Amino acid sequence: MDRCAAYVAARGALAAVARAAPGWPEVLAAQARDAAICAVMTTAQSLGHPSASAARRRCLRDALASAIELAATCDVVRATGVAGHDTERAQRMAGRSIALLGLLLHASTHVVDDD
Repeated sequence: MDRCAAYVAARGALAAVARAAPGWPEVLAAQARDAAICAVMTTAQSLGHPSASAARRRCLRDALASAIELAATCDVVRATGVAGHDTERAQRMAGRSIALLGLLLHASTHVVDDD
């Protein structure tokens, strides 16, 4: 799975949240951890499906929604004034995950003919 940039980015966002969340209000920390875990697990699940399949696209849409939820949670934390360097890093990593999941989803919607 380390060859999939979207998976690596989602895993990086999870690691960044694990470092940042202990300083956050518990309800936001729990929400961020859950969203980050879901993004990683659902991205991994997507890789078990054929590249242009509806099942892969469904998983990637769910992973993308989780990554967006993570980014929004980081944004809420920053808006409350709790944020520090670790929170900014978590938000950047969530953004990277969103971008790469979007690219992977886009690539999964287009079948390339080998003719």
